[in-house]
Amino acid sequence: MEFGHFLVFFMTALISSTVSASEDHVFVQTGGSVKLVIKNKIPPHFTRFTWINDKSENVVRNQSGEFKPHSSYKDRMDFNAKTYSLTLRNMQKTDSGLYRAITRDKQELCHAEYNISVIDPVDSPVLKGNFTMISVNVCVVNVSCSGPDQTISHSYHSNDCTQEEVTSSGVQTLALYCRKNRVVCNYSNPVSWKNQTIEINQLCTPYEKEHPEENNSSFPLFLWLSVIAGVFVLVFTAVSVFCCSYKKRKRVYLS
Repeated sequence: MEFGHFLVFFMTALISSTVSASEDHVFVQTGGSVKLVIKNKIPPHFTRFTWINDKSENVVRNQSGEFKPHSSYKDRMDFNAKTYSLTLRNMQKTDSGLYRAITRDKQELCHAEYNISVIDPVDSPVLKGNFTMISVNVCVVNVSCSGPDQTISHSYHSNDCTQEEVTSSGVQTLALYCRKNRVVCNYSNPVSWKNQTIEINQLCTPYEKEHPEENNSSFPLFLWLSVIAGVFVLVFTAVSVFCCSYKKRKRVYLS
C-alpha cells in the first residue's frame, strides 16, 4: 500500500515537472504573419526563456537578461519582452512546424505550443457545364467543379435550381451549389478562397438561338415577311390592272 502511495506521488511530481500548454494548429498564408501568445502564466523567476521550433532553433532566447533572435528570423520578427509574445512575418513553407515557449529553472515548463502550417492560397477552380434539353423551355445542366487534384459534379434543372451543396473534404475544399439560377464552384483552404460562377440560362441560350423554331411559339418572322410581300404584290397587280382597264374604257368613250 505504501508503495502504491509512493508511485502515485512520483507520477504526480513527474507530470507537474513537465507542464505543457495544449497545442494549437495555426494556418498561415505564404508571405503572411502570425502572432504567438503565451497561454500559461510565466513564473516570476527563471534562468532562461526560449521560443524554440522543432528544428531545435532558438527563434528568440534570453542571454544575460537580453533577448536575442535567431539569425534566420532576425529581420522578420517582433518580440514583446513584457508579454513574451512573438510575431513572425513573411512566413515561408520552410517555417512550418512546432513552436514552443519554454522557461527553464529547476524544471522545464512549456507556456505555449503552436503547430504552424504555412500554405499557399488556392488557385481559381475550373467550372464546366453542358446541357440536355428535356422540353421546349427546360434543360438539365450537368456541371463539374475542379481543383488541381479533385473534382465534384452535379446536375441542376434550369427551372428548379436548388441550394443542394456538394462538397469534398480535406484541407483543400471544393463546394458546388446552385442559387437563384446561378451555379457556384468554390475552392478554399484555411487561408484563402476563390470561386467561379455560371448562369444556367446562359448554357441553355445557345441552343435556343440555334433552334428558335423549338423555343418560339409565335408565328415565324420569315413567314410574316412572305405574307406581307405577297399581299403587296397582289395589291400592286390589282392596281395595275385597274389602271389599264380604266385607260382603255376612257379611250373608247372619247372615240
